[in-house]
Amino acid sequence: MGRDLYPVFLDLHDRLVVVVGGGQVATERAAKLVAHGAHVRVVSPALGEALAAMVADGRVAEHRARGYEAGDLDGAVLVVAATSDEDVNRRVREDARAAGALANVADDPEGSSAVIPALMREGDLAIAITTGGASPVVSRRIREDLQQRFGPGWAGLIALLADTRDELIAAHPDIASRRTAVEGLIDSGVVDDIAAEGPEACRVRVRAALGLDAAAVEAA
Repeated sequence: MGRDLYPVFLDLHDRLVVVVGGGQVATERAAKLVAHGAHVRVVSPALGEALAAMVADGRVAEHRARGYEAGDLDGAVLVVAATSDEDVNRRVREDARAAGALANVADDPEGSSAVIPALMREGDLAIAITTGGASPVVSRRIREDLQQRFGPGWAGLIALLADTRDELIAAHPDIASRRTAVEGLIDSGVVDDIAAEGPEACRVRVRAALGLDAAAVEAA
């Protein structure tokens, strides 16, 4: 059994994340971090074409075109070491630990304080998968299976529940009552209906099943 890692989703919007390296892995990590709103600083004397394009168009906020130096991590909440030099990656990891930042080291999950999982996303539904570094291939296959299992119907249901959250709490102040209402809705087969017809077509039915006022929706 691997390490007992604590799963958590991070809000990295406008937070500094340092990516050390300029190759394919660094490019993939930087692209995902940029997509989640991080302020990305890349440290590498050379960049692959795709990563260079992200620097050129401003998606990557900073590029320090030289080898790694300890001060490159100042202010970072997360550090990615993705060079082909194990000694450099080890230095980055140790410096990150000393600076109080989480570190993800490419191809070294045991040496990482942060493991980046495979991610299945459908709307606001996000499921992270990791095998603790044992097999990224298995993580990817599980993600693909989950994508088939939890598709647009679930994402649509989550969107409708988000829209009605305050009303649901008002109508069912007791947590157990809310749980019963939502579980009953799920068991009614509404997920398949949402997948087939779309969320808006099922809005009245969802509200009625939750004991909310459907008349307001019908009159809108």
